[in-house]
Amino acid sequence: MMEQPTRKNNNGIFIFFMMVVIVLYVVVSGGITKSSSSNTYVKPYHTRTGKMVKGHVRKSVSTSPNAVKRRNYSKGYYQRNKYRYRKTKKE
Repeated sequence: MMEQPTRKNNNGIFIFFMMVVIVLYVVVSGGITKSSSSNTYVKPYHTRTGKMVKGHVRKSVSTSPNAVKRRNYSKGYYQRNKYRYRKTKKE
């Protein structure tokens, strides 16, 4: 009796195809994003008084201790030296 030829288990093509599909899905869906310090989009909303605020991009803010220190110093500087930055009235 003759033996039937055995079929090769060629799963390499199937595995390669599945990897391509997974990579495409991740790229299209945006699964890989920037770090958490990136800018964020704020949806349009209404204030308590009913004013409509347009959607906009909120800049990221550093939370490092040095950045906080610099922001506080800058705010204090401009509060202490208001007279330097006042616009002169044209008469």
